[in-house]
Amino acid sequence: MVVRDLEASVAWYRDHLGFEHQYDFAFLGARATMIVRGDARLEFFQVEGAAPMARERQAFETNLRIGGINHLALAFDDLDQAVAALEAKGVEIASRPADVPNGSGDRFAFIHDNERMLVELFQTAA
Repeated sequence: MVVRDLEASVAWYRDHLGFEHQYDFAFLGARATMIVRGDARLEFFQVEGAAPMARERQAFETNLRIGGINHLALAFDDLDQAVAALEAKGVEIASRPADVPNGSGDRFAFIHDNERMLVELFQTAA
């Protein structure tokens, strides 16, 4: 994920979603950091002069109409509790908890991270 402020993004994911710093490195002129949470790994890149995220990527409704990778999803045991805790910390809720419309009983919600990227919170029915 290309971010404007590497340190701020690492801190946000640590403080709000429980990720831990794993290591830093440089790659093709970018400063980079790997963070982890359970089996999830995120790699952030800060590149001087990188274009900001398009406004269409920031809105739940328009993001789904753009090709390519448009969000990441993280598993939570209790979706309602996770959303309530994040909202109490001031995190913007982009889409409140809802059932996946396939009858599985799985549930999802979307939030915005510190750079307004969409992050899906997902709870399986099992």
